[in-house]
Amino acid sequence: MSTGNGTRWVEEADAPKGDGAHGVQPPSPRGGRRPGQTSTKEQILSTALELFAAKGYSGTTMRGIAQQAQVDPALIHHFFSNKEGVFQDSVSSRLDVSALFDSLTDPGTEISVENRGEQVARTFLSFWEDESTRPAMIAIYRTGLSDEATSKTFRDQIEGSFAACVRRLVHEETDRTPALTSLVSAQLAGLVMLRYVLRVEPLASLDFEELLDWFVPALEVHFDRLSKP
Repeated sequence: MSTGNGTRWVEEADAPKGDGAHGVQPPSPRGGRRPGQTSTKEQILSTALELFAAKGYSGTTMRGIAQQAQVDPALIHHFFSNKEGVFQDSVSSRLDVSALFDSLTDPGTEISVENRGEQVARTFLSFWEDESTRPAMIAIYRTGLSDEATSKTFRDQIEGSFAACVRRLVHEETDRTPALTSLVSAQLAGLVMLRYVLRVEPLASLDFEELLDWFVPALEVHFDRLSKP
């Protein structure tokens, strides 16, 4: 994979996939966890997520993760079997992508017709603004640029969660609801790619509330049009 500055990331061969991408921590001879095993695994996941967010899936190697986490590469294969397992577990350790819009789909949540666009934008972008969940979101979207198959599961979950959210917000589905979902999703995806993944200025440094002031009206237009006969 070639980056924008001409650097070429060379992918190292990953271990063959086992019965599943997610490795299981084996017990110690006495049946308990080995000392330091949990903290080491968490260190690997944290390091891997940083690299996936910075370089994407193709640009991150098992050897690179091991080097930055200061562990033996064999230990990563021991925990996760392969790079796909590391990617899936590192993202899941920070974020439940299927629940991004749960706060808006909860039957007990009161939805205001006047600011549906703001509710969608603020809810989704909050995960990008939060330093604890931002790396996982960036890793998913950056990986999608060069390795769609690897990030597909997470992206499908995000899209499914978003579609359920839109159906709740429009109250009554029509034949135009899928178009609304696609348009709003496309605008959100374009914004997060430019602001958080590619870091295009001045968008990347724009104050969050000011960003919403500029962005939300464009979303509200779609909800308003859907409400018209």
